[in-house]
Amino acid sequence: MIARDPALTGQRAGSSRPAAIGIALAVYFVAVQFYTSLAALSPTPPAGFAFLGRAGAAVLAGVLALAALVCFAALVRERAFLASSPSRTILTAWIGAAFASALFGLDPLSGIQVVATMLLAAFFHLALVRFYDRPGVAATVVGAYLVAGSLATLLGIAMVLLRVPAGLYAVSHGRAAGLFLTPNEFAEFLDLFVFVALGVAAGAREQRSRTLASAAVGLGFCALVLTFSREALAGVAAGAIFFAFAQGRSRTALALAGATVLSAAMLLLRPFPYHDPSDSFSRLRTIESGLRVASLFPLTGVGPVSYWRVYPAIRTVNGAEPGTFGALHPHDVYLSLAGELGLAGLAAAAYGWVRFAGFVRHRLPLAPPARRALALGVCAAFVALAVSGVLDTIGIVQMTFVWIPYSALALAALGDLGEPKGSPLGEPDGSPLGEPSSSSNGRS
Repeated sequence: MIARDPALTGQRAGSSRPAAIGIALAVYFVAVQFYTSLAALSPTPPAGFAFLGRAGAAVLAGVLALAALVCFAALVRERAFLASSPSRTILTAWIGAAFASALFGLDPLSGIQVVATMLLAAFFHLALVRFYDRPGVAATVVGAYLVAGSLATLLGIAMVLLRVPAGLYAVSHGRAAGLFLTPNEFAEFLDLFVFVALGVAAGAREQRSRTLASAAVGLGFCALVLTFSREALAGVAAGAIFFAFAQGRSRTALALAGATVLSAAMLLLRPFPYHDPSDSFSRLRTIESGLRVASLFPLTGVGPVSYWRVYPAIRTVNGAEPGTFGALHPHDVYLSLAGELGLAGLAAAAYGWVRFAGFVRHRLPLAPPARRALALGVCAAFVALAVSGVLDTIGIVQMTFVWIPYSALALAALGDLGEPKGSPLGEPDGSPLGEPSSSSNGRS
């Protein structure tokens, strides 16, 4: 169904099935959604319910590395590294800050491993931007993402309703966690998945594409509710308001804003369900610890994924026990970046987002409707993460496995290929999502 849909195929007249690069890009983008399973390979103490042991995590890491190296080989063959683009400056800033922090951090070896992982993600990023308009690539990547994400979401719903596995259900307090370590990590994935699917649904011309994407949105939102994640629900509300405003639907955005305020007021009157009542107080102590780490290591931080090493020395009174989630990171993406990468990391993150926003703002008016909708969907997902990140997420981890891959999808959809030639996206017909126009396929 997906391979034949012109809204996703990205094929032009006379094109063939997607080459190895399209398959490699799809494999990486699908596999990276489950990056939390790589925690089994991390030097940090084990926490959460892990589906994959070290062997399974090693296989996942190998799949990601192999797919990224295929992307690297394709870029080398076309000498794509020589082409200037916003991607290069964004990636240089983010990876450069992580590298500097790793060199001066508490655990340089682990830091360098994180930087190497970021480089693999950068190969995917640059390759997706470069080859997105090639025959079949857009369809393969977006289609595989929607199908795999829908299956993972449906499985997460079924698992919580059936209360299996029992250990995960108990540890999660009856909240949906799917194939992820915690409900909040599942919720983070859903924030991303819902808005990317919404972007596809809003711009797809074929009924089958709209049906698939709309079903993904519905499944994702149902699963998100079942996670009972306060920060993720707040994030999805912010993302929805942004998406509505960006699409020119001001009344819808205002209605969503009003509903969000009303819902928040109602939640303040009663404890949030399926949560430990002490969670709110423990989060405050965790944030206090994060502030202390950031103040003690202001310039380059303690190094990537090294927060847990210094935590026992700065633990607050009644703070989280070492080895628990509260001791692994400060549960605030901005504090996490400040603590692990320092002011240099915060500046690099801000610079990258300013560059990203500037490019998106410049290219959105030129993009065909379907591509514009997809890019706005990705941007709405980032807005959701910016809000939910106030109460969760490890900064360097999100930068590696979320920011770098998803920003590539938005830049690719808007045509990060230099100056436009003949059409807003440098295509012969400017067709959205690379689909063929009537002039290119012989149809009227």
